[in-house]
Amino acid sequence: MRGAIALAVPVPFLLAIPQQAWAQARDIGSTASAVYPNDREYKALPMHLGSLNVTLGGEARVEYDTNVYAQPSNAQDDFHLELTPEVQVTTSPGPLSAQAHASATVRRFADLKTENTEAWVIDGTLRWSPETTTSATGRVFWQRTVEERGSPESRQDPNSGPREIDSLGTDLRFRHMTRRLLFDLQGNVTKYDAVSREDDNRDFTSMNGVATVGWRVTGITFVTASAFIARRDFRLEYTPAGDKRNTTTWGGRLGVEFEPGGVLQGNLSAGVFRFNPDDANIPGRTGLSVSGSLTYRPKQRTAIMLDAFNGDVATFRSGAQSRTDTTVKLSVQQEIRHNLYATVGAGYRRSRYNGSGVKEQTPTVQAEVEYILSRNMSVAGYASYGKRTSDDASQEFDRFKTGLSFRLRF
Repeated sequence: MRGAIALAVPVPFLLAIPQQAWAQARDIGSTASAVYPNDREYKALPMHLGSLNVTLGGEARVEYDTNVYAQPSNAQDDFHLELTPEVQVTTSPGPLSAQAHASATVRRFADLKTENTEAWVIDGTLRWSPETTTSATGRVFWQRTVEERGSPESRQDPNSGPREIDSLGTDLRFRHMTRRLLFDLQGNVTKYDAVSREDDNRDFTSMNGVATVGWRVTGITFVTASAFIARRDFRLEYTPAGDKRNTTTWGGRLGVEFEPGGVLQGNLSAGVFRFNPDDANIPGRTGLSVSGSLTYRPKQRTAIMLDAFNGDVATFRSGAQSRTDTTVKLSVQQEIRHNLYATVGAGYRRSRYNGSGVKEQTPTVQAEVEYILSRNMSVAGYASYGKRTSDDASQEFDRFKTGLSFRLRF
């Protein structure tokens, strides 16, 4: 349902912004979307209003969380109900296609009422593709996200609710392939505005750009070279100590990309980044830059997926001049039978707070099974476990979640 939107948001951008819960429903088949079949029995049948295709959907989820506040001790558990209605409108008049999408997420806890939240997103996408090898995509969005307890630098005070952040932004992408060459330009500008005035120090504008050139060495394999730049301008330009907060990060990577894909699809690249603070008293830093997402399909019913990132991200922690995140996730999606799908995965995150010497490590495991009742509905059960260790004992926790969801689309 949201393929065009996903293409407009480069992986480095998603990983470089504050980690929040996105307000959108899980679609039918999303448990194992890489192997979910595109046949008549399962294909969504949208309503037709003239040249417009309208799809309604949503998800109802009940979840149990053993450590709602992600606390190092005296963990508090609870159940919560999550309702996510969604509407999407698309049209494709010739080479130009358009999509409008809106969804909301209402979360209600049985006992811990401070965690009750509402999130939402409204976005629109235009895509121009005069031929299969050329496309230009633009997206604008306005959303409210709710910070996940346990994310790096999230609130820990159980007496206040999770942090809410409004964001307004646009994503742009131009992609063109010839017989031998690949050109890919991507850009993003997003303004983040924390709802609480106590979090004014977190308000900033992020500007990112990535330019990639590839050379075809086999039928689907390109060797690529990418250059990127990211700029962060904070609304409060100076810290209470008088230091400038604005920064620029730039760098380059070499890698491979598999297009249009098949047994192997996606891209993976590695190189270096340079972190340059505006404040002359804060030293710059050079580090390893990694970005990519690969899917390997050894069989028609099996997909093995690798996502990896290493680079500079925004930080708001006192005493830290910058933060470097490393994230790796390996997952397997499997069609067990014609209407039963599963995914299992393991992930690892390391956050290093430069300037304070604090390092945090969080391994996670998760599994989900989805039973397709019809093209219009499915049920899914899932479970996940994560444990964070840190040089700062107050940041450590472990957490188990399990739940059941019911998905609809019309």
